[in-house]
Amino acid sequence: MSKQTYKAAPAKAKKQAKEQLKILPLLFLIAYGFVTVITPNLMALDSNGPKFLTLSLLNLVCFLYIFTNKEIKSKPEWYSVFFTNGIGIAYTGMIIISLLSFTKAINLLESILHFSKIFTTFSAAYLISVLITTDKRNILYLSIAMTLLLIFDCLTVFSGIHKYILGKIPSIIELKSVYSNKNILASSIFVKLPFALWLMVFRVKWMRVIGSLGIISSLLATFFMSTRAFYLGTLVLSLSLVIFFFIRYRQTHEKKQLQIGGIFLILLAFSFLTFTFIQRNLYPKNQDIYNKNIEARLATISTEDGRIAGWIRSWHVFKQEPLLGVGLGNWKIATLKEENQTSLDFTYQFKAHNDFIEIPTETGIFGGLCFIAIFFITAWIFIKSMFKNNKQEWITLLFLPVFGLLCYSFDAFFNFPQDRPEIQAIFALYIGIIIAISSLYTYNAAKASATYEQEKPSFFNRWRNFILIPSENNQKANAPVRFLSLLGVVVFGLLLLASSYELNVNFISLKLQRIVKEDLNQGQLSHPASMFMNGFPSLIDICTYGEPIEVHKARYLIQEKRFNEAIEILKKDKSSPYDARNEYFIAMAYYAQNNIDSGFVYSQKMYKLKPNFFKNISQLCESLKQKGRQKECEDLLNRYLNKNKGDKDAWLYTAFYHYNNGDLKKAAAVIDSASTYFPTDSLILNQKEFIDTRMVVLPYKSINDAAYAAYNAKNYKEAVQIFTELLAKIPDFADAHLHRAYSYYYMKEYQKSNIDLDFIISKGTTNPNVYNLRGANYMSLGKNDEACKNFKIAAEMNNPDGLDNYYKICNPIKK
Repeated sequence: MSKQTYKAAPAKAKKQAKEQLKILPLLFLIAYGFVTVITPNLMALDSNGPKFLTLSLLNLVCFLYIFTNKEIKSKPEWYSVFFTNGIGIAYTGMIIISLLSFTKAINLLESILHFSKIFTTFSAAYLISVLITTDKRNILYLSIAMTLLLIFDCLTVFSGIHKYILGKIPSIIELKSVYSNKNILASSIFVKLPFALWLMVFRVKWMRVIGSLGIISSLLATFFMSTRAFYLGTLVLSLSLVIFFFIRYRQTHEKKQLQIGGIFLILLAFSFLTFTFIQRNLYPKNQDIYNKNIEARLATISTEDGRIAGWIRSWHVFKQEPLLGVGLGNWKIATLKEENQTSLDFTYQFKAHNDFIEIPTETGIFGGLCFIAIFFITAWIFIKSMFKNNKQEWITLLFLPVFGLLCYSFDAFFNFPQDRPEIQAIFALYIGIIIAISSLYTYNAAKASATYEQEKPSFFNRWRNFILIPSENNQKANAPVRFLSLLGVVVFGLLLLASSYELNVNFISLKLQRIVKEDLNQGQLSHPASMFMNGFPSLIDICTYGEPIEVHKARYLIQEKRFNEAIEILKKDKSSPYDARNEYFIAMAYYAQNNIDSGFVYSQKMYKLKPNFFKNISQLCESLKQKGRQKECEDLLNRYLNKNKGDKDAWLYTAFYHYNNGDLKKAAAVIDSASTYFPTDSLILNQKEFIDTRMVVLPYKSINDAAYAAYNAKNYKEAVQIFTELLAKIPDFADAHLHRAYSYYYMKEYQKSNIDLDFIISKGTTNPNVYNLRGANYMSLGKNDEACKNFKIAAEMNNPDGLDNYYKICNPIKK
């Protein structure tokens, strides 16, 4: 009896282990869909740092499972399916070409970092293809899980819209759920939509209900998110589905095809009408750019030139390096050479907002063609399966990844999902599924033909026979191939480890970058330079938004007056040769040491790189003025204002540059021009009034100077006489009236003082000192009520003396 029990236990355990092995692939697949979503920011500047890191760590765990699992090892051809599939070959080609582009990279470290990201996605797609090959039924449970995640994302959107309607959040841009920003949330919803579609179209009963709920939720959420790319994507997706159902109806003559298509259109119409009603009747009446109907939002595409300008710069760069590009990850570095010629500040476009453009710009024409081929081959496989074989099983399985990649393509065309791990994880799922399913489809088609190998001894089949990992039965015959296959596994594993290491280094850097960014946002560098000098890892030399890491360090060194150290590290830095921040901060460090000549040299270098950065132009002007080269400064200012008439600070600086140089006529001409571009700006108008007054006073300069000299010497009686003489010539000279009023006040002639003040007020003054002085006059005359009225006006204009007098003398109850 005991022996029988002893024998039965291992069999039971073996059965449980076998069941567990079947579940593990599904758990890995679901983990790929969820891991980037649930990974928190972890105090990094960009959440893609920790999210790419966790995705790479998941790859390592999945790699160990796949290459140590006995069931999978017993069918070694599963390992090679990816590399014998047209889509997998195109994807692999893109990865290899990306490596070759390193030879053209301006910044090799940036290429290594970006390769770690795309290799992580590539690895995930490969591993997923193996997992799907082991059991394609896991697609069903994966779709259910992803649809539930989709519904959760949509519920967070609905909650945010409710808050927006109630006025608890100022703009729809605040909607981000567990993602970093609104755009990633919108992308995640739209790209996951095909999972719900698949359940609705091909499943029955409760699964179809979940799918329908996912569709209506995602469509409504997409409308609420006010994202133009996915408005267009929804239109194209809907048209594609209508065509699909019509073709299937013609092929099968099944009315259910039309019924399912009709259900989708009903859900689409309901979502659109619900959004339209809420947007028109419940949205707050504000100027939020996202508070518009679909037509109005789509109309803004033509008025926004930011993306298009980036695409044009990409073309210019591509023409210079068409074969291998400018190096993976180097788009934001190479395009700066042109962007800086028009950019007014250091806010740069560090992504092309179009992966179909950015990839060929960085990796050349062949890298771009490989990327595009992924989508074209996918479409061709689906079309062929519909029209050549027309088997429902394969159409069902191919539908999900085909429409998934269609949705992804809209994100890739208008955004940069290649650098967003949440979207890359979904992309990897679709790629892994399409490769696994299409390979199984091809294998079954080949198996159906007894003479397949004899009839089609094509290059593709020879490649298939070569690349497939040999089975245990023919190890000797294929020893070289087996060796190469095992070597490939080792290299693949080492690359996974290297990518994880690089992404961990990036994560460490991003945490420090966040500290710097927060200091800059607060306007105060509150951390010691040593924290960054010793903390930043050497493998990352450009921050996520493009600023060189050495510039980060230099900011803090300059703050601590360690100017020579800042100059030294900036001169050595070659991470971004067209950025111009290095030259700017070197110049600032030299100027801080009063080394005008050296500072001037680097200001000139900075001007060549970035001719429209006005802070540098103003510093150049100060240096030229010290060198007696004012004419050159005037030329710089005139060139700048001819191109940038919307820069208020530049107008003010130029006007007072001429004023301080004694050229009142040029100052008046500049401020007159400024007032035409800023007709309601109080600062411009005040300065115009000041300069215009000086122009009126100019013929009477000697009298004006004598009046102010007497006033400053506290010789008030004489000042009154001279101001009176001046006002006889310039009756509306408000400043003369004010100084005569002060003189009368000090002479205790309060009524005469108020006559001048009443005149100034009648002209519409905004000077709170006028009201405060009039209040003081009334107080001295014993008219307390009148005094308090004027003190209150001065206090409301935030005049310190007015506030003090109002609360001390008038004694109101402070709220």
